[in-house]
Amino acid sequence: MRTDTINNLAFASLAIAMVIEKSEKLELTKALLIMPFLAHKELLSYLANGKTKVRGLDKLIVDKLHCFSNFNKRYYDNLSTSLNALQFLSEVDVVSIENSNIVSREKVECVNSMGGRLKRALKASDNIAKILNEDASSLYLNLRVEL
Repeated sequence: MRTDTINNLAFASLAIAMVIEKSEKLELTKALLIMPFLAHKELLSYLANGKTKVRGLDKLIVDKLHCFSNFNKRYYDNLSTSLNALQFLSEVDVVSIENSNIVSREKVECVNSMGGRLKRALKASDNIAKILNEDASSLYLNLRVEL
């Protein structure tokens, strides 16, 4: 297994766990949208900015339209990593899967040695959790994810 694959799985597992923890419970279909938000450097920085308070996906798309032009590609590029991360989190009992919902079971601690990208993911997790409060079908429609 390549190092970048391990790094991506580790990052995805921790980042997804952080967002699920903020949400407490999240539909599986919504959890698969987390990594495409985090995979865009500018969008991640914007969502991690302490001054950014996301009111909803519609406003975010209007404000940062250029960050969403390839969301569908990012979704599919990160789909297998997201699924593997969710499976891993379930196997180590950080989350449980109940009736198509992912439920946080354990708090994820972020320490300095985890790196800057993961710290930004932690800071962005509140905003991402807020975005994912919306209806799943509306999220997929507005993000232009082709199913």
